[in-house]
Amino acid sequence: MDQQQIPEQPESIDPAASPMPAVGSSLSLRGLNVYVGERCLLHRADATFPAGKITVVVGGSGAGKSVLLRILAGLLPQAGESIQWTGSIGTANSPQQDSPTAARPRIGIVFQQFALFDELSASSNVQFALDHRGKQAKRQTAKQWTASQWLEHLGVPTRTPVAALSGGQKQRLAIARTLAASPDVLLYDEPTSGLDSASGRLVADLIRETQSVYHRTSIVVTHDYQTLLPIADKVLLFDPVKHDLIDVPRSEWEQIPARMIPVSSLSADATAGATKPKPSALARLTGSFFETTGGALSAAFWLPLDLLPIVPRYRWAARFTLHYLRLVAGPSAWLYLSISGLIIGFTSTYFTFRFLPFRLYTQPLLIDELLSSIGFALYRVLVPILATILVAARCGAAVAADVGVKQYGGQVDAMRTLGVAPRAYLLLPIVLAFVLGTPLLESIAFYSARFVSMIAFSASYPDVGPYFWQQHFSRNLVSASGWMYAGWKWVAVKNVLCGLGTATIAYYQGLAPKHSASDVSRSITSTVLWTTLFVLVVHFIIALLEF
Repeated sequence: MDQQQIPEQPESIDPAASPMPAVGSSLSLRGLNVYVGERCLLHRADATFPAGKITVVVGGSGAGKSVLLRILAGLLPQAGESIQWTGSIGTANSPQQDSPTAARPRIGIVFQQFALFDELSASSNVQFALDHRGKQAKRQTAKQWTASQWLEHLGVPTRTPVAALSGGQKQRLAIARTLAASPDVLLYDEPTSGLDSASGRLVADLIRETQSVYHRTSIVVTHDYQTLLPIADKVLLFDPVKHDLIDVPRSEWEQIPARMIPVSSLSADATAGATKPKPSALARLTGSFFETTGGALSAAFWLPLDLLPIVPRYRWAARFTLHYLRLVAGPSAWLYLSISGLIIGFTSTYFTFRFLPFRLYTQPLLIDELLSSIGFALYRVLVPILATILVAARCGAAVAADVGVKQYGGQVDAMRTLGVAPRAYLLLPIVLAFVLGTPLLESIAFYSARFVSMIAFSASYPDVGPYFWQQHFSRNLVSASGWMYAGWKWVAVKNVLCGLGTATIAYYQGLAPKHSASDVSRSITSTVLWTTLFVLVVHFIIALLEF
């Protein structure tokens, strides 16, 4: 958040009005080992987060607090590409040693950057959480509030677009959405990051008031110990030397500043785990290439399974589908493809007759054949190639940017913490948007090309005019049925295959891990390159089969 944006002080909350259960669940870690590449963050660490209390986890910059939070939230697999962890996470009364995910309490997270869906209203953000709480949470919640009641309760404007909310309003909206999902444990990721001291104190007061009213087990991960220690019931220190979570007694809280060790000040031996040989530059380059290629091939292979109808709520699937349809085939795309159709229709018609060899002698004999050839080429080859390449580049980049921003901003992780697989509300709607949008845009491009071809021909040959053009332009496209052009099935196959490939590539490029804005930019560039290459290959293979 901007340091100049001071979160507003929330109105006093009536504890008697709370729809939440009396006390949240405790959380227990047993034998937790965490490795990030060659670094050891935690080694056989044990910790307990007491029920209905605020536990503040502090540590120096780079100690691994955010990694721990993402493990607690269930966002990191045990055997990840760069992060690996083992151990058990469960309730304090019955920790599950055999399974890292069994018997976990429901966990909600308030992200550092809020992870709000900007394309949805404030009310819809909360309603999204309400609709995906799960049956167990609904049974345990005796009183159910509507989204409007949650927003009113926490003082969030209902008519202001999410992107226009102040920092404090976004903070409260993020808390409202998380609480609406009825979690047992509430995680806060660096809630005062980027704030001045006055703003930080207001956020700390909001966390304390939220905990006192809703009695959620709260875990605050932060390096801002000065602001958040006053609201803590328990403090755990992330020790990068001992690779452990140290329970700091209240009498020693004043010593925490001296005990916080920045990871950058430690030697490599102090933070290293098992060493791994570093690959050569050539191995890294080829490994990256084959990893990207293998990922794309794997995604294509598993795409039919990924598209199974597993959406939790069809209403939300339809809403995200409409969002991506506007992104892929909205009015701006119509204009984009219309102009491209006008260009290719004009150039193919005007310059064919303008630069015909021995024009004075051959043109009277070939004019009708040339027109029918132009119509055939535009419908079966030129417009499909141009349209699908432009859709792949323009729309693929737009979707990759949208998904990439959702990944970078935490919205994808917010879906996961609510029990929603990203493929349900992202991949499936994106595929539907491209499968429906690509033929539509290609048709717009073709009819634009067809129209300007008639104009160009009529201007060049006013003596024969549009009637002659109409007679011969579609001559090679007449089918036996008469209601569709000949070869429309081949055109449809090209559109569907190109749409499927563009959707898949854009989704997986956007969903790849994003650590900075430059990663989002690189995913957009990669999407444009891979999708255009894919479209060219599809047209080459189909042309061999078609002709």
